[in-house]
Amino acid sequence: MRFQTAAEVIDEYESGVWFVDLAAVNDPALLIAAVIEALGIKEESKKTTEETLVDFLKEKEILILLDNCEQLINACADLTERLLSSCPKLKIIATSREALNCKGEKTYRIPPLTMPEPNSNNPPEQLVQYESVRLFIERALVVNAEFRVNNKNAPALAEICSRLDGIPLAIELAAARTKILSVEKIYERLDDRFSLLTGGKRTALPRQQTLRALIDWSYDLLSEEEKILWCRLSVFSGGWTLEAAEEICSGEALSKNEILDLLSQLTEKSVIIYDESKERYRMLESIKQYGIEKLSDRYGMFLRHLNYFLELSEEAEPELRSEKAKFGLK
Repeated sequence: MRFQTAAEVIDEYESGVWFVDLAAVNDPALLIAAVIEALGIKEESKKTTEETLVDFLKEKEILILLDNCEQLINACADLTERLLSSCPKLKIIATSREALNCKGEKTYRIPPLTMPEPNSNNPPEQLVQYESVRLFIERALVVNAEFRVNNKNAPALAEICSRLDGIPLAIELAAARTKILSVEKIYERLDDRFSLLTGGKRTALPRQQTLRALIDWSYDLLSEEEKILWCRLSVFSGGWTLEAAEEICSGEALSKNEILDLLSQLTEKSVIIYDESKERYRMLESIKQYGIEKLSDRYGMFLRHLNYFLELSEEAEPELRSEKAKFGLK
């Protein structure tokens, strides 16, 4: 999508569109050097690297696409603000799991691939309208030229795409398994998805070779408090409210007053999703399964979850009974 965006606007910039891949850059001190290298700028001995970069950009009508800013988020934000203030014709698109929070920034959250509804029973000819299904078929044909979607495997294919939440890497890794497994067998093994979804391209970054590595990378970028809350939230099924999270997830290492800010931070970092219309939070199934694996006091958290909703139901029972009586129900 990022390359498509760049291609669509390339004619609008006199000095072109430039792509800067930061995926392999982990040291903030190397950020400017990475940008200079990508733009093919020659460093000048009498200037700092930033001065060299600003002098090159300040009069140019140019678009820079900074890709994979996550591990350098603060450095990328600082550099972006400094460059934009010094270079009036410069535009920057930054891809990251969270916003840079720069002055004048406009954010666009990329949605997951479209996918079938669970248990929708779409016939094969209707399944191909979904992006996740088309990606699965495309990748499956790469490893298995005989692969076909038919009435027998269509329900399992729809469930795979749905349960993998339209995550492109997960879809691709699942499709690669069609070389040795039927679609139905792949679906049966999704409860152990971190063992199943491996074997990405050897030339890809380590985090793009397995589903676990991808989520490991995201998890490792969080603070300790964010990690703890992620794991505790994984006990919920079907989402949760702020009040439920405050009661169930607070305790050792996390105070009740911290929960709101941490939920906001995890939402900003695309770990959890907030549904404003329902005033509820939720997480993708793969994120939930990962959190369960990482949860240290699994028994204790599920017990707190059970007790909270048991108490909630007991409090609601008298009101439910009065409603039934109102309508003459037993």
